[in-house]
Amino acid sequence: MKKRNRYAKATTAGRWSGTRRARLKRQILGALGCFVLCALAAFAGFHNIAKTEKKTIVLPTPTPTVAVTDMRGRETDLATPYRLVTDRYAGSSSPEDTWMEDFDDTRIPRTVKGLYLTADALNKKFDEIMEIIDNTAVNAVVIDLKGDNGAITASVESELLRAKGYTDLNLIPNLTMLLSKLKARNIYCIARVVCFRDSRTAQKTPSYALRLGDGTIAKDKNGYAWLDPFNEDVWEFLTEIGREAARMGFDEVNFDYFGFSTDNTVKLAKYGKSLTKENKQAAITGFVRYACEQLKPLGLFVSADVYGIVMSSNTDAAAVGQNYAELCQYLDYICPMVYPSSYSNGYYNLKVPDAQPYELIYNAMRDSKKALASNMAKGRCAVVRPWLQAFTATWLTGHVEYGVKAMDAQIRATYDAGYDGWLLWNTSGAYTVFRDALGSAADKE
Repeated sequence: MKKRNRYAKATTAGRWSGTRRARLKRQILGALGCFVLCALAAFAGFHNIAKTEKKTIVLPTPTPTVAVTDMRGRETDLATPYRLVTDRYAGSSSPEDTWMEDFDDTRIPRTVKGLYLTADALNKKFDEIMEIIDNTAVNAVVIDLKGDNGAITASVESELLRAKGYTDLNLIPNLTMLLSKLKARNIYCIARVVCFRDSRTAQKTPSYALRLGDGTIAKDKNGYAWLDPFNEDVWEFLTEIGREAARMGFDEVNFDYFGFSTDNTVKLAKYGKSLTKENKQAAITGFVRYACEQLKPLGLFVSADVYGIVMSSNTDAAAVGQNYAELCQYLDYICPMVYPSSYSNGYYNLKVPDAQPYELIYNAMRDSKKALASNMAKGRCAVVRPWLQAFTATWLTGHVEYGVKAMDAQIRATYDAGYDGWLLWNTSGAYTVFRDALGSAADKE
């Protein structure tokens, strides 16, 4: 009996355990079913609400942007493509925001694709340059009116310039005739004016020159003398050359070397003020603002060349006094010199920037957009038109030959970054080798 009773108890206990598990299973399944039904009901209700809301909500039209692929990762651009901004800050009363607000601007801007020409190149290679212009997208030339040594290349009428002895040199004796030929082809003509690096003027007008403590003229390691950027008489002298450019028939004046020298000897010169970042930038921006006030009403566009590195390095910008964003408040065009050969190895994580022209130009011009995003948002910003490298930097280890391939890479990078214009730099005027990368005549503006 004991064995049977124990077996009976065991069997009964086993049956009760199975029943509990089944009951628990049914409860769990029931709960899950209820949860699923509730979830489906909630989703249906939310979906109906969403459909109703879509009928009543009007979404804003998105602001157009330029989407490009950054070498450092994918991102959306910070600003729309550049254009020449002529509108003023309506309703503002600050001196900067109302600057030249009464200027009736009737000038017609152009998208420039140009070649730089020294006086010698213009004289000797005029027909060769015309052949390139006639058969490519090139529609502009940059001609030295005041060259690297300070010489004014053509005869002038200005009493101020004549009084300073600028009548003895006539490096381009037929400039008026050459300009008329260019104009007949609808070529945009830019007068390049080298500013503060000027050995000739330092000798002719000693009061303009920077001097060392012993009274001698300060010269950099290349033997060039420099004028004092703080001296407002120097500002007027350079602006007067711009006035001559307008009289001659140029469409634009382009200021080059318009910053402080970084040469150690020149930095020791006796300046009118202390060389603080604020003082230097105030001098350079002040000159640009003054020149623009004087020259724009004459029908000239005003541009200036800046070192490409100032767009990404505050240290370098402070050293030369070029505040990229601030200058763009006043200029019509700004021309960063983004030659790949001028960047040190490793910049933008490029082993040899000169050997990677597309990546260098693209990243540099992206830095330009970031630096000028605030200007664009405010509605006052110069058009950005970079200088591209049209020479081979044979002195660099790891350099590449610059021909059609390298030029095509630079121009494509400029376009891919959202810019339309460019200038090519070659001091000998040897542009034929790049011809097949310069587009077709049908691409002219």
